[in-house]
Amino acid sequence: MKPMRYIRRGAPLMALFILLLICTSCSKHQEARTQAGPLVIPAITFGDRFYDVSAKDGHIWVVGYFGALVHSADAGKSWERQKVDTDTSLLSVSFVDTAEGWIVGDQGLILHTKDGGKTWEKQTSPVTEKLYKVQFLNNQEGFVVGTYGVILHTADGGKLWERLPFKEDVALCDLMFLSPTTGWVSGEFQTILYTSDGGKTWIKQRSGMDGRLFGITFKDMSNGIAVGTSGNMLITSNGGKTWAEVQSGTTDTLLKVRYVGPSRILAVGLRGALTISADNGKTFSPLVLPMHYSWLSGMEVTKEGAGYLVGDMGKILMSTDGTAWTPLGNFPFAG
Repeated sequence: MKPMRYIRRGAPLMALFILLLICTSCSKHQEARTQAGPLVIPAITFGDRFYDVSAKDGHIWVVGYFGALVHSADAGKSWERQKVDTDTSLLSVSFVDTAEGWIVGDQGLILHTKDGGKTWEKQTSPVTEKLYKVQFLNNQEGFVVGTYGVILHTADGGKLWERLPFKEDVALCDLMFLSPTTGWVSGEFQTILYTSDGGKTWIKQRSGMDGRLFGITFKDMSNGIAVGTSGNMLITSNGGKTWAEVQSGTTDTLLKVRYVGPSRILAVGLRGALTISADNGKTFSPLVLPMHYSWLSGMEVTKEGAGYLVGDMGKILMSTDGTAWTPLGNFPFAG
């Protein structure tokens, strides 16, 4: 056995030899990349955490953590990273056509574009609370909800935002307006609010219970559904005058719910939870998404019937029937 001092003397030489091998290998890889063309950085990465999606006429916008905003102009075949002048988390997006849209997020942030997302301008927000959801009915009428009971409204495309008269300390997570006057809001303590006068007054249809209702949707003035903590699901057929509990088919927290056709309903949530009803909410059955185990928080269903889901790990999925989902994106882990 060699004395320890010789081993110690040889260690730096061995380390230097290994370092030279690594550098040579890196140089060869770099040379190969140079010969093949410039290194292309993908628009979507495995580290993206997406929160919401909006789609219009083949254009798709997805927003997420740390100012992430990606756009596709060809129904998801290719993607580009659009720039926003903020690293604040972007939590919701709503486009009324292929040119004009709005984004909301942390610290009361409201952004507006008129050129499909190429450029964005900050609109003056009357609050600094976290804004969870934005919905525009046209290029003038828009609503936003957030923490600490924030409900905002604009009638001029966001030139002026006003806080509507609801002041309770409750986190409001989602909203669904069928017209500029009629809408519902869901949130903490299983709160469901209803307005028939554009938010001037609010009626509590439900509140004061454990858990949170993260998502709500209506397909008409009568039929609606809300989802939340631990797979909780509520359904109404009378505009929210009464709400009945429904078995969702999962105990995972559900974050969004939408109608996918006349009688089909889809809900998504934590741990890749995906549950579907084909009988207008009477019964639900869970679906399994291959190779996806993290949360899905954003959902959009277009008037043409295309559905989009977005979530953690840069996940973007597309379906035409709500049951078979295809991954979209352009990085190795997209599938």
